[in-house]
Amino acid sequence: MKNSNSMGHFRHFLLVVCVFATIPGIGNTRTIAVDLYVKSGVLETADDRTLPVLCFASSETGQAFLPNSEIGLEVGDELLVTLHNQDDSYHGFEVLGLGGAGSSVAPGSSETFQFLFPEAGCWLYRDPVNLPINQGLGLTGPIVVIDQNADHDAEFLWHLNEFSEGWLTHHEAGEAIDTAIYLPNYFTVNGRSGADTMDDPRALLAGQVGDNLLIHVVNGGLRLHSLHFHGYHVNLVWRDGAPLSEPWVKDTIAIPAGGTALFQLTPHQSGLFPIHDHVVQSVTANGVYPLGMIVFADIQP
Repeated sequence: MKNSNSMGHFRHFLLVVCVFATIPGIGNTRTIAVDLYVKSGVLETADDRTLPVLCFASSETGQAFLPNSEIGLEVGDELLVTLHNQDDSYHGFEVLGLGGAGSSVAPGSSETFQFLFPEAGCWLYRDPVNLPINQGLGLTGPIVVIDQNADHDAEFLWHLNEFSEGWLTHHEAGEAIDTAIYLPNYFTVNGRSGADTMDDPRALLAGQVGDNLLIHVVNGGLRLHSLHFHGYHVNLVWRDGAPLSEPWVKDTIAIPAGGTALFQLTPHQSGLFPIHDHVVQSVTANGVYPLGMIVFADIQP
């Protein structure tokens, strides 16, 4: 087991096994065991195309789809991830800020990685081997850790990503990828884009005026994405593994590549409002606007 203590398809969450245990320094907690399978998969786009990607699939068999599944935890949980490499190249697993990058898994082999989560927040998991290529091919995912004693009405997740069709097709053809040329033309939130994000209950901010809403943001892409809110300002309360001493009140917040953040929103007005990347290109799908990185707040009176 690699000890890093510092530690399916969009519509499917990970199947996990919970075992209650005692971990030194934390006390009674849960151990969450997850199996992930590295293999080829597809990204279904807003303009009805299917692109070849690599996936952390939650099933050993069957077609794999992006996005990779969210791993949901509670404060104090131990996470055991067993990575099964079904690809023909070496791959690995890490949680940014918590470790795991020191080992790679050979084709046809498996390895288990261990992490502890003593605090609430969100983290990015990814393949640290052959960076930035494997990350750009789709091998990223979100981990959300909830404090069950926290006072909020609803919580949401935005897993941001972008994809270069050139990189994806070169990889599928077995051709070398020139990392100096990165021209993404698809931009997603939780594997969806454009109005399709309204069908995702993790992405659509649904609530009422006065609700306490939490938004977990994880940038799995290789570019910075600046999220701009219409209708509201939000409080940035946590970023990249640590709470802020004082919230930042903003209507536009930049999330760097690999970055994570937690927004708090108390809506003061009802309505349907867009939230999108402030860079216009990122709100497109293969050049078509507004089929890219955009979500919505649907707030009732």
